[in-house]
Amino acid sequence: MSFWMASLLGVGVLSSGPTQAQAPGAELRCLMLPLAPEQRAQQAALVVEAEVLDAQGFWNENHARLFTRHRLRVFSLLKGQVADTTELVLITEGGRLGLDQQVLTNTLQLAPGQQGIFFLSRAPWLGIATAGRAYTPYGSEQGFIAFNTIEQTAAEPFRTYPAVDAAFYRKLAGLTGQARRVLQPNLSMMAATAVGPARRVTAPTVASFAPRSLPAGTGAVLTIDGAGFGNSQGTGFVEFRNADDGGATFVKARAADYVSWTNTRIQVRVPSTANGGLPVSNGHPAGSGTIRVTTADQVAAESSSALTVVYALTTVESTDGTLLQRPNHVALNASGGISFRFGPGFAANAPAAAAWQRALATWRCQTGMNWEVGAPNATSAIADDGQNVVAFDAGPELPAQVLGRTTSYYRGCYAPSGEVVFWVKEIDMQFDDASNFQFGPAPPLTSLRQIDFESVAVHELGHAHQLSHLNLPGAVMHYAVSVGQLSRSLNPASDVAGGRQVLRVRSLRTLGCGGPALLPAPLTSFAAQYVAGAGVTLTWATRDECFLSGFVVERTAAGDTTAWVRLGAVANRVPGGSYQYTDAAVPGGLLYYRLRLLRPDGSLDNVAPAVLSTDGANATISIFPNPVSDDVLRVQYPAAAETTVTFRIFDRLGRRARASLLSLPVGLNVVPLSIAGLAPGLYVLFWQDAQGRTGSSRFVRY
Repeated sequence: MSFWMASLLGVGVLSSGPTQAQAPGAELRCLMLPLAPEQRAQQAALVVEAEVLDAQGFWNENHARLFTRHRLRVFSLLKGQVADTTELVLITEGGRLGLDQQVLTNTLQLAPGQQGIFFLSRAPWLGIATAGRAYTPYGSEQGFIAFNTIEQTAAEPFRTYPAVDAAFYRKLAGLTGQARRVLQPNLSMMAATAVGPARRVTAPTVASFAPRSLPAGTGAVLTIDGAGFGNSQGTGFVEFRNADDGGATFVKARAADYVSWTNTRIQVRVPSTANGGLPVSNGHPAGSGTIRVTTADQVAAESSSALTVVYALTTVESTDGTLLQRPNHVALNASGGISFRFGPGFAANAPAAAAWQRALATWRCQTGMNWEVGAPNATSAIADDGQNVVAFDAGPELPAQVLGRTTSYYRGCYAPSGEVVFWVKEIDMQFDDASNFQFGPAPPLTSLRQIDFESVAVHELGHAHQLSHLNLPGAVMHYAVSVGQLSRSLNPASDVAGGRQVLRVRSLRTLGCGGPALLPAPLTSFAAQYVAGAGVTLTWATRDECFLSGFVVERTAAGDTTAWVRLGAVANRVPGGSYQYTDAAVPGGLLYYRLRLLRPDGSLDNVAPAVLSTDGANATISIFPNPVSDDVLRVQYPAAAETTVTFRIFDRLGRRARASLLSLPVGLNVVPLSIAGLAPGLYVLFWQDAQGRTGSSRFVRY
């Protein structure tokens, strides 16, 4: 029986035998080995049954790492003593604070309302305000057994528990050597076990759903047909299998994911950041497997067939939980891409460095992600320091039984439209230097219980690409890999499709703030220049060409970025170099030029357009198009120096309808201003820069 099936059947609870990691072919959960229950109970200084009361992100003293502080309400003790049952402080790595976020793979994330068993040790990090007093889960994710208070079950990585009952607590007490002591009643668990008066409730049925396969986190809608769902949702919900544990547990769709709910049909978006049985998110993606509908009467029905989630895109949630958005990459180096730097120990391990670079090339040459390896880094520090570091750990920096992890650093900003944009500002990777890795290129040996390093590097780079876990064997982003298994090749319909969707929808576009758009690999530069009498010359360059069949040049005029005209095609050459294309027949006014990379499958990847004016220095501040029929007013604004500009929109009665303060760089800017919600009619746009220059222009909103 495979471990995945064992998990679904509730097998392997609190076993005292060898861990899964000790058996050839055992599965790893995204670079995490099973932690033996005996080891966890012995190493933990404190074992409690508790509820998470809150979550508050904070910076450490040097502002390099985000942590999250939680208060726990303790219901019972299974090891150790606590003086305060409502103010026990627990710290987890990563967190959210304002518009900054840090998310670590293989690392516990908790949400208020979660309950379970916590195996706690003293928080080891220096430079945090609660150092010496706070606790952290031993083994991070494996230091917490999460309760499902409705079903009276529990789960953790690698194990499920079919019942939270007296036998469950006796087994825990046998491991800790201390009898359970109840400090206060757990009312949530008591309420779930209380038997109320019998009610006659018609059970719902799930007859079918469509489509049978779709992605998570893209807004894709699943339609569920059946009967008995109820005429309104009320407290009803839809659940998907949890991709982070191979489908052993369910996760709920968020409140904002529901499109419609009737007695016979439910339409719901498939989430990549779902609720793990809670009213708030704790980050699990929906995965492949059966789906379950629970009505407002709390009667459930499960589908007879399985949904396939082909890929899941990472999403970022705002601190207050009101905004969920897919983050985009931005260009962080002079080549329009992202440079990784090896820490000293990693750079010194030539086989490890070679394996990691092969993994990078796998993504670069199949999705067009513009990654490269830069100069070695001076340290192996994993911190918010502007360096994308790949390193081995030094001592016990990683949690117990965690072989490696990826940290994504996000920053939010406000685009001119008013939208909050979250972008990836840094990525770090850290691996355990004592793990039994086979660095290749030879395959790992199952007889020696080797773990293929290139396979896990490809998987972790998928997280860096902003892809979440899948419950889909055959995909690199499948949540687990076996000891001795090779998983170095991307699945075209899953990993490649998801990676290209991340790039095309967000990262290759200019979203108004956060930094310049990525250039699609193998491109390293793109520019456009107008010379009177000669026309417009486009220049670009490539490096290490792969996943490329040629280039297409397009132009549009009058600011209409929907009416592109193809000017010509340019053949590619290997290994690449410098390219040039001249457009001699240039119309007047504001122009956009777009370079498109032709891929071997016939698809095209767009470079963010270059904008220029044939009027040169005489370009004026103007609105285009005018009248405007969509929700964005575009303003051509030439700036002789870097400045800040206030834009105000007034209606025909002189009432202010909108106001924005924007920082603009030197050159010709095209500023998008949101006019969503403005009624059709005549408006006036006023502007004033930091030097006191002012002006106005009328426009018509259709």
